[in-house]
Amino acid sequence: MDETQVNQPSHPDGPDGPVRTSGRGPLTWLVAALAVVVILVVSAIALLGGDDAEVPLADETGVASQEGDEDADDQPSVTRLETAEETGRCMLPTAEALAEQPLALEGTVVGVEDGVAVLDPEEFFAGRATDRVEVVAPTESDRALLGSVELEEGSRYLVAAADGRVVGCGLSGPAEPELAELYAEAFHR
Repeated sequence: MDETQVNQPSHPDGPDGPVRTSGRGPLTWLVAALAVVVILVVSAIALLGGDDAEVPLADETGVASQEGDEDADDQPSVTRLETAEETGRCMLPTAEALAEQPLALEGTVVGVEDGVAVLDPEEFFAGRATDRVEVVAPTESDRALLGSVELEEGSRYLVAAADGRVVGCGLSGPAEPELAELYAEAFHR
């Protein structure tokens, strides 16, 4: 070996001078990538509401009746619903959309007083069962605007609700065969 070969640096010079490394090895890039993933996950959870807090289905008053409870007969449990404020256009009602509603029931209107229709629920398809359901009846102008139906005493209705409001768009209405079939499909009855 000649002397020029022995004294050469282990890192040869490049065309523009000595080659320099950045000091960023594979571990540095791995840590940076993991940091980006953590930031994305935390952001997604924050944006999509990652809390598991229970959303109230409707305003409930009273005490659920239980066997042997003398006071339960005096105060039936009640679910109170407002009429929905429809926004935009409605999509065609589907069993899938209906199945996503947190409250669904079939009931008969047993009275209408001061703009509130009282339903005697016959079956709850989804949500917590109560002894009766009160629906704040829409005014005539609301019915025309929202396309909702007038709740008449003695008539049976299928009602879907979310966030304390009746869901329209063909998911709630008189218990007619077409809507009853949609409920049967959505709730596997």
